[in-house]
Amino acid sequence: ADAHMDDITVDFFRAMRPEGEVPFIIKNDYKAKGRTVYLYEGNNNSALVSKIFTALMLGLKIMVVSDSKKFIKKLEATMTVKVFDNQPLFGSLVPCLEKAGRDGIPNSFGMSAVRLRLASDRLPRSDDLLDSNSENKLRIWSIHAENSGSEENVAFIKDISEEVKKVDVLLASPSLGTGVDIPNYHFDAVFGVFHAVSQTATECAQSLHRYRPEVPLHIWVAPRPPFGYKETNAAKIKERMLELNEMTAFLIRIDRETGRRGAEKDWALDAYCEIEATRNRSINNLRDDLYSLLGEMGYNPITAESEADTQVAMELKEAGQYLDTAHQIAVVQAANISSSEYLSRQSKDFLQPEEIVECEKYRIQRDYGMPVTKELVKRDAGGYLISQLIALESLLLPDQGEIIDPATGKKYPAPPQIIAERDLRERDNLPLCMDWHNYSSLWLARHILGLPKLLTRLLAGEEICATDPDVVQMAKTAMMARVQIKAILNLTIPQHCPPMWLLGILIGQLGLKMMARKKGKRGQQVRYYSLSVEELVFAVEVLQYRERQRSEKVEQQREIQEQNRIYQARMQSQYGIKTLTPSVSNPPLKRDIYSLEGVMDTEEDEPKNADFEANEPSLSILEKLKPCLELLEGTINLGLSLIKEIVIENLSNNGAQNHILSWLNQSKKLMILYIEDE
Repeated sequence: ADAHMDDITVDFFRAMRPEGEVPFIIKNDYKAKGRTVYLYEGNNNSALVSKIFTALMLGLKIMVVSDSKKFIKKLEATMTVKVFDNQPLFGSLVPCLEKAGRDGIPNSFGMSAVRLRLASDRLPRSDDLLDSNSENKLRIWSIHAENSGSEENVAFIKDISEEVKKVDVLLASPSLGTGVDIPNYHFDAVFGVFHAVSQTATECAQSLHRYRPEVPLHIWVAPRPPFGYKETNAAKIKERMLELNEMTAFLIRIDRETGRRGAEKDWALDAYCEIEATRNRSINNLRDDLYSLLGEMGYNPITAESEADTQVAMELKEAGQYLDTAHQIAVVQAANISSSEYLSRQSKDFLQPEEIVECEKYRIQRDYGMPVTKELVKRDAGGYLISQLIALESLLLPDQGEIIDPATGKKYPAPPQIIAERDLRERDNLPLCMDWHNYSSLWLARHILGLPKLLTRLLAGEEICATDPDVVQMAKTAMMARVQIKAILNLTIPQHCPPMWLLGILIGQLGLKMMARKKGKRGQQVRYYSLSVEELVFAVEVLQYRERQRSEKVEQQREIQEQNRIYQARMQSQYGIKTLTPSVSNPPLKRDIYSLEGVMDTEEDEPKNADFEANEPSLSILEKLKPCLELLEGTINLGLSLIKEIVIENLSNNGAQNHILSWLNQSKKLMILYIEDE
């Protein structure tokens, strides 16, 4: 069953079924008419959040869904944390409640007068809302990515129809997705806050309808995606992906045809590109797409008052800062764990909050080689900074010569070995080409723009202005390759690209910052740019640490190889044992056993039902016997020396001595000849 099935889904399943099979589809055209939907069209969500607080002060029980985990956490914090003047946030909403009664706002919740009166009767006092011992305390339950796998939430979702009766506010991120059903009436309204980041219109509608009773919906959608518009043509998405894979394969010196595709089938790749294009099309126009979808469902849309509430916006901002500070302190105070424990936790589906911060602390210590402080946790930004510094490191490393394209004859710089190895590891470990990052192509794009040359000058302490020839040439190159830069670096080049703006953006992608100062006489001043000293010193320390780590790793590998060589030599000298190299040969003919074409038989033991008899010992057997023969030779030499001493002492005056010694020497020569022949 699919709540919003389309042709892409049908074609995807038909590709996995026998050719010519016709699917049987049952379409449900039911539409729930008359349901009221309040649409908030402001540029931010403060108006809707203010309405959420008003609903709580009216004693309503509500459900809030969003496509952002961070928003859910901030909203929960505003409901439970004192931010301003040691007063609950709800205290500032009492005037809003009085205004709501004057302006008739309760009617905007779509509630009858009787239901509103019942809700106001259960309204708690403001000092009881945050009192953990009060029977009237506000009961909030949130579900998001960081706690969705906990035992409490698993039990809550398993019996959600009964568990929701124990809460006044249910906050849910996309972690509470399809398959969850709340059929019984409990909440008086449902609020939806969508930022056009990860969910399409159909997915937003799904999250709004986890609660089945037809209560009013209050919805705010971001007017535009915060991270820019994405490609909506499936053919272009596929073409650019394959071109990028092919370029990376060329740079890391593997076959272009095999390097442009993974193990995915053609129909699977086509379906992926179609789904990606559809998602981008919906997210690019999420507000209009969701509003039109609700209209098709037969709902009654009403435009609500959308004036921004600056106080609520400030409260959300303060809550976000509080959460960030709490996270930084938690990471600093977390216990230290070992590398093996960190790796074992990466394979778990869910980690406890204390395990999450412990892993975060270990990762920061490993990546930066510095004591973990609040400032370092804040600067790291969840691993974003270290990825930028790795990109900086790749540009500072020397290239590995030149590569000539046989088709065009053009010469391209070869990426450093570290970058090429990262791409090779991805192709070895990730079978689908949709998951490849193509680090070598990113490196080449920055090289073509001339960033390494400018970066070298800046690191040498030079100051650069907007009329610098290298900066002007970078802007011209970027204008000519706008499409490629958008596809590779995810950077939109404007029609009239300011050169210093472009340089600042590219330098920022490397974890550095630019600072400016003016030079010249009054009225003739020119702005010159250089690297910020603080960020530069930090980056240099991290890169030096990473270089030491690589040197130590190489030294450890060398020591391990040396230890293995010494151990092998000692074993050979003591026991005459050499390392056995596995043999690879064509499989012998076997009775009633037929091997696959083109395979190699690496078994050293002969099959029991072989069609031939081994009259002579095979090479593998002689190799196994050789240590025994060498041991036997050593035993004979020892016996020979002992017998010589005895014979020389007892038969020194007897002529038989020469006959015995000649016989022993002859036996030894025969043994040595036998070993050499083998």
